[in-house]
Amino acid sequence: MSTNVQALLDRRAGALAGRTREQAVLLEALDGSGPVVTHVHGIPGVGKSALLRWLAGEAADRGVAVVALDGREIEPTEAGVHHALGDALGQEGRLLLLVDTYELLTMIDPWMRRTLVPGLSADVRVVLAGRQAPSSAWLREYGELVRVLRLENLAPEGAEAVLRARGLPEEDARRVNRVVRGHPLGLVLAGAAIRDGSGMPAEEAATGAIVEDVARTYLDVLDPQTRRVLEAASVTRRTTLSLLAAELPGEAPGEAFARLRTLPFVELGRDGLVVHDAVREATAMRLKALDPRTYRAYRTAAWRCLRAEMRTATRPELWRYTADMLYLIEDRFVRENFFPSVRMDHDVTPAEPGDWDAIAALAADAPDLRGGIEVLRAWWEAVPGAFAVARDPEGTVAGFRCGCEPHEVSPRVIDADPVGSEWRAHLRASPVPRGQRVVWARYGIRRATTSGFDAALAALLLDMKRLYVAMRPELRRIYTEPLAGSTAYCAMTLGYVPVPGSTSLFNDLGPGSVDGWLAGLGARELLEEDEALDVADRRLRLDGAPVDLTRLEAEVLACLQGRAGRAVPREDLLRDVWGHEWSGGSNVVEVVVSGLRKKLGERAAALETVRGVGYRLRDLA
Repeated sequence: MSTNVQALLDRRAGALAGRTREQAVLLEALDGSGPVVTHVHGIPGVGKSALLRWLAGEAADRGVAVVALDGREIEPTEAGVHHALGDALGQEGRLLLLVDTYELLTMIDPWMRRTLVPGLSADVRVVLAGRQAPSSAWLREYGELVRVLRLENLAPEGAEAVLRARGLPEEDARRVNRVVRGHPLGLVLAGAAIRDGSGMPAEEAATGAIVEDVARTYLDVLDPQTRRVLEAASVTRRTTLSLLAAELPGEAPGEAFARLRTLPFVELGRDGLVVHDAVREATAMRLKALDPRTYRAYRTAAWRCLRAEMRTATRPELWRYTADMLYLIEDRFVRENFFPSVRMDHDVTPAEPGDWDAIAALAADAPDLRGGIEVLRAWWEAVPGAFAVARDPEGTVAGFRCGCEPHEVSPRVIDADPVGSEWRAHLRASPVPRGQRVVWARYGIRRATTSGFDAALAALLLDMKRLYVAMRPELRRIYTEPLAGSTAYCAMTLGYVPVPGSTSLFNDLGPGSVDGWLAGLGARELLEEDEALDVADRRLRLDGAPVDLTRLEAEVLACLQGRAGRAVPREDLLRDVWGHEWSGGSNVVEVVVSGLRKKLGERAAALETVRGVGYRLRDLA
């Protein structure tokens, strides 16, 4: 192939055939009297990005400034969006703000709706494009100022026009569309497959997953080397030269990168090459089914590469590695906690003074509310800003939570609260290093539901993840109340363990904060058992055998692993493990290192002393 899908889609006459109605709706965003916000949503490959690129060109032709953002490249926090925007919103005149892959910014959708957009100049228009329809809160709060545009597959006339624009005769175009049924990406793939001589999938083969069926036919005509590169790229969120070098050690990464870039469903983004979601998922699924050993090898090599690069990443770069790690983790509980696949129609917002009665009513129906309404009221009065509520589509409070740091709560409130007292006692017995932060997730109460999916709880948990991401890399530990059923299993999967002597849970994220925690979850899935260090369980596996560690040994080893191959000064170890306030003996690091070397046995030499500096950990394998 001599071009990629972005160049093809930018040829307006062919790529956007059959989209006259949608184009007319989007042009309203360039009209001062049109809607302030337009939500475009549809399934993967239906043409959302193509329409946004077309609209950006139309805006430029009309003298409207354009700011185009991609949710794949933005940390889903307020600071992340501000960093991505820079000073773009401060310019004079009309401006069009385009945000693609908006489903990846679900964490901050309430903030976008309630804070960012209302604060924009009246000359700014916003277009958000993603897989999911907007929450009902957008419609409720914006009314006629918001427009929702759902993209469907192309009608037969438009679909056949797209294929004819790519050189297919009329009869072939009609025959292809009977299989693809107007799906834009499917049309591109099927047309390319026919031109390259592979024919097309049988009509009965494309009964459901159109893109998967057509992509399979297209992949069959790729030469083995290009297919191998595509398969390696399909197990990661993005593709870089370093990732290709790690996954395909026998191939020149520059040549592999060039091969990948020529494919008609690959785009070059700010973070590297990106395979279209639909094709990437279909390719990875096929590789996993046919060659699970290679599939795992690619993921493991990618994890090692990303983990190494994360150690030297700057603060603005951290999110891309966090997102990369999350993509490699297949456990659905972990993925759903950060990137829910369902529409989040419950809106989480800061609690308002008038919400107390609804909060009290929900608490009164909670059978296991420890401390009672009196304790809840004390928290409400002490830290009202820590409360958030989940509102259902009608705007009714369906759940609430309280998330704060220990220093925000007065000793008087904690003394009267059995849960807070347990957490304080544990924190005193096992303090975190100075400069690192702790979150108390005190309440997570919601209205009783008979359905299997608790929308209010899901929304509240997602909002807490937003808080965790925003607090990294200083966030060290999270305390939460006891959970039940699938939620309890999810907590255990995420690394929560019981607070000693209590029914509560806590998660010590380790010196690497959220990013190190996620890297550890990835290691649990991808690395062999004899390589795994579990800081929470204080256990290392060497050659399949468990090695029990003390808390200090586990944390020192984790700190050294986080900077494997580099010398770590004693002062850094004291700060990250013992904390700045340490005033005990001066040889505590040496004592712990000595104990670790004994437990490492034949691999003790991997823990090196760097004279005049500190210690270095080599590969334990």
